[in-house]
Amino acid sequence: MANLHHNSIDPTILDALYAGRFGIEIEEHRVQTSTHTLSRHPHPSALGDRQTQPYFQTDFSESQEEVVTSPQHSTKQALAHLHELQTILAEALTKDEIIWPLSMPPHLNADDIHFLNTHFERPWYQDYRDLLLARYGSFQHIMAGIHVNFSPDEKLIDWYSQQHHIHSRATAKNTLFFQIAQQVASYRWLLTYLFGASPVSENPADNLPKDRTDIEPVRSWRTSEFGFANLPEIQIDYVDLETQVQQIQQYIAKGDLYDKSEFYGPVRLKAPGDLPHLVQNGAEYIEFRLFDIDPFTQDGISQNALSFLHLLILDAIINPENWQKHELDSARALNHVVSLQNPNDLLPETAMTYANTLFSRLAYIVQSAPTAQRPDFQAALDFARTAVQQPNLTVGAKLVPFIDNQSLISFGLQRGLDILNTRQQSTLTEDFPNVPDHLIKTYIQAHQLGLETILDTENRQLQVRRDGQIITLTSDQDLK
Repeated sequence: MANLHHNSIDPTILDALYAGRFGIEIEEHRVQTSTHTLSRHPHPSALGDRQTQPYFQTDFSESQEEVVTSPQHSTKQALAHLHELQTILAEALTKDEIIWPLSMPPHLNADDIHFLNTHFERPWYQDYRDLLLARYGSFQHIMAGIHVNFSPDEKLIDWYSQQHHIHSRATAKNTLFFQIAQQVASYRWLLTYLFGASPVSENPADNLPKDRTDIEPVRSWRTSEFGFANLPEIQIDYVDLETQVQQIQQYIAKGDLYDKSEFYGPVRLKAPGDLPHLVQNGAEYIEFRLFDIDPFTQDGISQNALSFLHLLILDAIINPENWQKHELDSARALNHVVSLQNPNDLLPETAMTYANTLFSRLAYIVQSAPTAQRPDFQAALDFARTAVQQPNLTVGAKLVPFIDNQSLISFGLQRGLDILNTRQQSTLTEDFPNVPDHLIKTYIQAHQLGLETILDTENRQLQVRRDGQIITLTSDQDLK
């Protein structure tokens, strides 16, 4: 499982290797401070049409906002765009609403559950939603989390194609993408250890084990096999892409999965259309579904988490391991064990050995990184190395002192209010530091309308793409 040696990095692809495009999607609930539960206010009308809006969507419940950045050239830029979008969302909230800062939802009584089940305002998804409700019940899909999307630089795909003598670009992309997906999925347990943050459930009626109070707090209910996962009889693995595609297609054909989107693996290859289209034309990006919401951050995920994930991606490209099925199964089982550990427990001994071997490889990747990226990489690696020895530094362990009578309701409400107050006290210049002051209002409006924006900071201009045309703006302008 553990590759003891790092491979040297081809100097001709250094820039392309560390480049790439990153996006972040966060699911998070609006919660009413008056009721302490999921909001019954409608999705904010100021945030445009959910059928066409790329930045502001909703998910399984009407309270469950989905905030989606556009692809960016670094994790730092993706996090900055997420902050901008979170600022716009906060401004659109009703007076008694906060954004719930935890992955596990607050307590729902019988009336709340009935409201959740019967109120859904996206008719174009109604059939799929009905099936999910029947298959998984009310609670699985209101666990919230963060997805990070990544696509490598095109020059890296060219290099990979040449190195492996692959003549089809689609095949080269899929082979590289699956190599990354397989290896990062197999180190999921380490991300769960460092960043898992769903230690308790507020809802006895959910799908978690009924004796759960005997083992809480755990590190992460959500990332365990009891959490946001397919039913136990659905077994889809990461041996190779061909096998995975066949498994998913077989489950769809039997009616066990609605379509490819009902595969809840920790890492997925993504492309428009169906799976044969993905195989034939190549995936467009990789989706990492690994993170709980981090309540100690302003926007739900830390730079450390993003940088550490990026290091794992780079390691998978440079130092691919020859994963056998039994090793993949062991890695998956280890993630479940780590998810259900007490947050103050050390990793199991074998996992500690794997982690330290990995850290040695990552140190070389950090040393070789472009100067601008090195500090964030180094900070992430330093955090991981220290936290593996000191579990109290992990996100899950930091949550434990706030658990009151096996609940985080009080913490969630207070933390949500604190984050909202911080947003309300900051200025537009502080929240949109990369946008010239004379363009901020139009920049915000463009996002509310769901329009693509391109900032030209050198010329202090804003380009907005609308109906296939690009409008160049040098001052604020009403786009409605």
